[in-house]
Amino acid sequence: MTQFDILLRQGLMDANLTEYQKVFQRVEAGEPAFSPAYLRERRRALADPQGWVRRRSGGRRRLDWRLIAIAAALLLLSACAYAVATGQFSQWFPRIWMDPEAPETSEEIVSRMGTVIGESQTVDGTTVTLNAAVWDGRELRLSLTADVPDIPEDFEPPPGVFYDLECRLTLAERQREAYLRKEVPRILDGSYIDYTEEEREALLQATLEDPKGVRLWPDFRVVRWEDGTLFMEVRGLLYDYVEKPELTLHIENLAAYKLEEGEAPVFSAGISPDGTIITDHEVNDPFLKGPFDFTFTLDKKLSPVRYRGDIDASYENIPIRVSKITVMAFQVRADGEILVPVDPTGKDPDKLHISFEQELAMSVKGLWTADGEYVECIGETGFTCPEEGVQADEVELYGSPVHVVDPAQVTAVDIGGRRVELSGLERLDE
Repeated sequence: MTQFDILLRQGLMDANLTEYQKVFQRVEAGEPAFSPAYLRERRRALADPQGWVRRRSGGRRRLDWRLIAIAAALLLLSACAYAVATGQFSQWFPRIWMDPEAPETSEEIVSRMGTVIGESQTVDGTTVTLNAAVWDGRELRLSLTADVPDIPEDFEPPPGVFYDLECRLTLAERQREAYLRKEVPRILDGSYIDYTEEEREALLQATLEDPKGVRLWPDFRVVRWEDGTLFMEVRGLLYDYVEKPELTLHIENLAAYKLEEGEAPVFSAGISPDGTIITDHEVNDPFLKGPFDFTFTLDKKLSPVRYRGDIDASYENIPIRVSKITVMAFQVRADGEILVPVDPTGKDPDKLHISFEQELAMSVKGLWTADGEYVECIGETGFTCPEEGVQADEVELYGSPVHVVDPAQVTAVDIGGRRVELSGLERLDE
């Protein structure tokens, strides 16, 4: 892991946290309100499956094997069904922005991209449970709880970044090559360098030969600390290049940095030739020492919906052409180009400078769903810094809906105040 990798990763995490805080302040938490009859029947079935079958069979001694099969299927899916019935995904993932006006709808959407795991491991008296995963085809979220008996009663988890350089999230070896053959070109396409086909292939082969495999750097955050239990959320980017990805989460020596009040960590860490991880900051004793290893398969995702078109998204004096729109449960992205050279620093008078206020204004501002609802988005925009002589900038306009959405139900997108009807675009294959 190079110094640049760490700086880039930290910058992205801090930017996301800053952006999400705006939404946390605006969205109130809501409790799902399912039908009492539905919840009652579900509780009965899960609490006493055999009794439920007897009642459904009219009290007959000889049980109907069709009903037994139904009960077996119900039990097989009971963890996920129970999560939907009780709003468990909302409890596991309190940072997912649920719709306070329709919590039941939000819970149902999240359950369709949620995998219930429920695996626990105990190391030296500390028990960590991986509750569930939620995946929208790009962003992966994991819910963890940790019973840590040795943490002092006055322990206050820091709101910032943890020392987690010894933690990792890896993809199964059998899925590695298929993932990399799509991920490496995506990274190269987003770089500032115009690689030749030979260079691209050489970089791909070098990555395939790397024995470390695909490492998806997880970002650990403490949601709350209550009665000796840490509630945590882990995030990472995982693109939907392979079906039902099998992942392993490795947790080791997760610790808080020793920082003065109000101080933020500055990273210039790296890995020495002998494999020792170097960091400029001292860390406290690990609160999750481990090691803990959880291997699981993502059975569900709420697939992104992608559209292609030729869209004029110009804003004020900024000529923008959007060619692709991707709608996900947690984010909407519009990819295109700015048709004039851009200087982000504002120092070059011959190039366009875009202010921060303009970036906010020309981002994805909202979306419309099939039922006519307008869902506001909080977001920004980003664009590449091309080399001298390049006459166009790639641009990424994005926004995060103030509550989770079903991508298939989104009918239009608000880009910088302009309504773009998705029905008029070409829908791409999954």
